[in-house]
Amino acid sequence: MSRTLKKKKHWSSKVVECAVSWGNLGDFGSVVEVLGGAEVGQFPYLGQMKLDVLVCHVGKLPYYGDVLLEVNGTPVSGLTNRDTLAVIRHFREPIRLKTVKPVSILSPLSQDDSNSDDGNNGV
Repeated sequence: MSRTLKKKKHWSSKVVECAVSWGNLGDFGSVVEVLGGAEVGQFPYLGQMKLDVLVCHVGKLPYYGDVLLEVNGTPVSGLTNRDTLAVIRHFREPIRLKTVKPVSILSPLSQDDSNSDDGNNGV
């Protein structure tokens, strides 16, 4: 009973980098909502964005829900929301963002997988 395994790409091959600015409309947090953070057991991720204000200089604009990995080369994964916003405020615009689309880890098990390890070990 051999199965053909699909070779999946590593998540790091899906990282997207962009450089964005937002003009003189306050700080980044007033234009892009940053959600999540270590205090709630999540990576920081992007929420609502004012797309009519954001200007993308390099790459593609990130999407709602994208996980924020780096800001101008500074890793923010594992930081609290407040610390992530402090890192963002530290830099002048345009800022470089590295993001990745989240992947759902909760996929339904197939019928074969659900019965393969029932804890009885064939007894």
